[in-house]
Amino acid sequence: MIRLEAGSWQAEILPERGARVSKLRLKGIPILREASCPADLAADPALYGIPFLFPPNRTADGKFRFEGIEYSLPINEPLRHNHIHGLFVDAPFTVQKADDCQLCVAIENEGEWFPFPCRVEIFDTISQCGFRRETKVVNTGSRRMPVEIAFHTTFASGARVQVPLGLRWETDLRYLPTGRMLSLSPLEEQLLHGIDTRNQKISGFYTAAGHTALIGDIAYRVSPNFTDWVLFNGDGQEWICVEPQSGPVNGLNFPDCPTLAPGESVMFWQEIGVHGDSNQ
Repeated sequence: MIRLEAGSWQAEILPERGARVSKLRLKGIPILREASCPADLAADPALYGIPFLFPPNRTADGKFRFEGIEYSLPINEPLRHNHIHGLFVDAPFTVQKADDCQLCVAIENEGEWFPFPCRVEIFDTISQCGFRRETKVVNTGSRRMPVEIAFHTTFASGARVQVPLGLRWETDLRYLPTGRMLSLSPLEEQLLHGIDTRNQKISGFYTAAGHTALIGDIAYRVSPNFTDWVLFNGDGQEWICVEPQSGPVNGLNFPDCPTLAPGESVMFWQEIGVHGDSNQ
């Protein structure tokens, strides 16, 4: 576990657990949902802190075709016969550099975490303005590869949440997009202006109509190549997951899934800070 600190901000990152941001606090107050013990984290790893998902959410039947070849991912949601959340969630990243306010970790994938050779580098910085994460994916193989990532960012409180949603993806009984887009419901329309999500069940996949969400006084800004938002708060819990995705759920089976040629790379970023801070 690595601790970063600057001004009133503190963060803890677990390189050995998928480079998860396990804690982020401002003046000692948790911004993210924190696991009270290792058993809690093991029981529900996707809903604490900021885990890294590659590929995100669900892949139908754990299969996708790319350039005429079928690839398989393990079925780890057997009830719906899907692959879910990728295999990097608990993958062991290696520390490349660390000091009081910066951390760089990396992992070399030869096919054990995703069926295309690639290198993932994550750069975390904390300052008096908040937390910033940059994630770089590099195609280290000899063939083109698809890339879709997400961060299952679970905030400690949904007391007031505002997210720039576009349209809702219609889903089937397996929580997979049908391809049809729907207008927002009245409750989802309220999310455009900010509502208390506690005691209201929030769950859905959406296109992004903007790249800054507000959770109370906290601004969550993400790079424009995160094209979708996923929202989830269980049955209306205190916490809420506000997840930026770089494509739709089951995106590896979409014809327009982003790709990288051999040697190419792509960078994504996220920032968490106080809304209205002049540096945000």
